[in-house]
Parts: sequence; C-alpha cells; structure tokens
Amino acid sequence: MKKFLLLLTLPFLMMGCNNGDEPKPAPQADMTVMAYLVADAANIEDDIWTNIAAMYDGLAEMTKSSTLLIYWDGSGKYGSWDYPVILRYQCDGHGNINGQKQLLEDATVEEVVALAEVVKEYPSQLSVEKGVMTQVLKDMISFSSTSKIGLIAASHGSAWTNSIYMSRSLTRSFGQDGKGTDNTMLIKDMADAMKATGRKFDFLLFDACFMGTAEVCYDLKDAADYQIASVMEVPAYGFPYENSIKYLYEGTVEGYKNICQAYIDFYKQRYENGRQAWGTIALVDSKEMLNLANATKSEIVKHKDALADFDVDDMQEYGKQGGSDIAYDLGELVSRLNGGSIPQAFAAQLDKTVLYKGCLEIASPPSYAVDAANYCGLGIYIPMEYRDEWNQFFKTIDWYTAAGWNEVTFSWD
Repeated sequence: MKKFLLLLTLPFLMMGCNNGDEPKPAPQADMTVMAYLVADAANIEDDIWTNIAAMYDGLAEMTKSSTLLIYWDGSGKYGSWDYPVILRYQCDGHGNINGQKQLLEDATVEEVVALAEVVKEYPSQLSVEKGVMTQVLKDMISFSSTSKIGLIAASHGSAWTNSIYMSRSLTRSFGQDGKGTDNTMLIKDMADAMKATGRKFDFLLFDACFMGTAEVCYDLKDAADYQIASVMEVPAYGFPYENSIKYLYEGTVEGYKNICQAYIDFYKQRYENGRQAWGTIALVDSKEMLNLANATKSEIVKHKDALADFDVDDMQEYGKQGGSDIAYDLGELVSRLNGGSIPQAFAAQLDKTVLYKGCLEIASPPSYAVDAANYCGLGIYIPMEYRDEWNQFFKTIDWYTAAGWNEVTFSWD
C-alpha cells in the first residue's frame, strides 16, 4: 500500500520540480514608458544613443512584465536606421528582454539595439512638427495595453526662449531635428501634440536643458499629470536610466520623487569621483500650475512698480552656457519683492506645486553650483531692457498674462 501511494505521488512530485525550473509569469506593470528621442543633431546624438542601452539595463531589473517603447530619430551614423523607427523592448520580469537573457554590462549599444523589435518604420520626417509628434505618439500608444502611459522627451531644449541657441529666430523650443537650429518645436505645439493623442500622460520627463521653468510647465499643465525637468543645462550623460527607470514604472508620486533623487545622487557621485557634474531637478504637479500662476500674479501686480525696472544682477541665474537670462529663481524673486522672505501663502502654493526639488551645491565647473537656499525648483523669466526681442515674444506666451506680467509697465517699454 505504501509502495502504491509512492508510485501515485511520484509523477506529481516530478511535475513540481519541472515547474520550479520555469518561473511563474510576473505580474504586469500598470505603466508603459515611452521615449521620444530626437537625436538628429551632431552634438547630442552620441549621448542619446547611449541612453538606449541605459534604458535597456534599467528595464532588465524590473520584477514586473514591462514595456519600453522608443521612438528614435537619428542620422544613421551608427549603421542603424537612417529613418525614424519605433523600437519595443518587452521585459518578462525575470531578466529576459524580448525573449533573451539580459546582455552583459559591457555590451555595446549596437548589441542592445540589435535585440530591439522594430514595430514601426517611418519615412524621413521632422520629428519636431506637431502633426508628426501626434501621429508617432498615437502609434506608440497603440502598442501599449497598460492603463498608464508616461513620456520621456530627450533632445536639445531652451525653455520658452528664442530657439536652441537663443538665436534671433523667435521660437520657443524643444528638440533639434537636423543641424538647422530652426528645426525645433514650440512648447505650445508640443502640448497640443500630446493632447491630440486623446490621452493625458501620467508623467512627462524632460531629458533636455532648461525645461524646468514656470513658462514651460504652465504650457504643458494639461498634457501630463506630472512633469520632471531641470531649470539649467542637463549634463550630456542625461538621466541614469540604468538604475532609475524602474521608478517611472511605479506610476506614483513617490516613484517620480525617487527618480529625481537618483538623478541628484548620480551626479553627486560623479563629482566625488572627480568628474564634471552639476544639476537641478524638480517634480511638478501640473494641476497646481494654474494656482501657482494666480499666486504669482498676485505678487507681480502687488509689486508692479518695483518690477518696472528690476535689478537682477545678483540673483541666482540658471543658464550657464549661452543661456544667460533664460531663467532666474521664482521663489527668490518673490522673496526679494517682499523684503527677503516669501509670504506664507505663496510658499504654501509652491510646496503644493513643486513636490520635489534637488540640486548640486558643489559642482564642476564651480560656476554651475546652485545655492539651495535660493532654489525653489522652478525658474522664471524676468523682462529686462536689453532683451527686447525676448520681451516682445514673452508677451505672446500664456504665462505672461496668467502670471500678471501684462500689468507691469516697464520703464523702457
């Protein structure tokens, strides 16, 4: 009888051992991360190209089944595509991506890209055109089945101002498609392109310079629930996706805070290792941007006489390489207008709007260091006499009226 029971149970024991060799399917992440990489510019393509490998390494660490979609528009210099494509990487939550074990850490970007599934190809196109972005984002969304969708936007950036190199062509800009500095995108058009997909994005992360300003965040407040951006130049390495992209898949405020903290920690470590490092980063709650605009308007209207000829010479300014005057600190401005302290009501609104802020107080080069005491997380443009072309264009953006600048009579205007 005992022998019979043993023979009866043996097949089930063997089945249990066999199942142990194959892990159970991992649960599905609620978030799909999409990356819109506009890299067809000679001085940035190499850095954005390597970001693909960093994203891949970070994806392999996921313990949930997760999808990464990448729109790549480059020059074709790496022997890859000389036309735009959408790449898909699917992690099973057990270290396998697109059905294969994760490559070793020293794998080349080319080896990582060779594993990608090309799910969509496009003819040559300007990825910074509104209609093109809308269609690409719609296509990427069609390859996702999750309830949440977030977007990484990586390229050049120059906030609301006059094109990528602050030239005389009056365009606010994200992206640079090709060598021409005019092939950029108005922030307003970017917001419209995102909204035209019919989906509000859960987050928008800018891996691009100068996008952490009130003007930019206000334009994009209806396109994404949360915005992650730096008010100053983003180092060429960009975000450390290899150890932080996992936080985006959480789809929570805490997750977004964690990727901001990972960004600051990464550059602090680089500085300690004797390498060039600097940075600011902030997490903005988009739904509070209208309230912040109203609070700012109250301060600007109250102090419009002082702002008519305001001296910014000794204020903290964030543009370090050709971005002079692009952004001063919003909190510091309000503090100076009020005798050196931020009114409690305004400070409370700032806290509701900026959910995380981080900066490097010691940096290399030293001029990139940020005074944390005067860093609120958001930059703001302050009109000044010798920036006449900027001043005229500033009048056309939504923040200008929403924040009350239209009620200031400047001494030179």
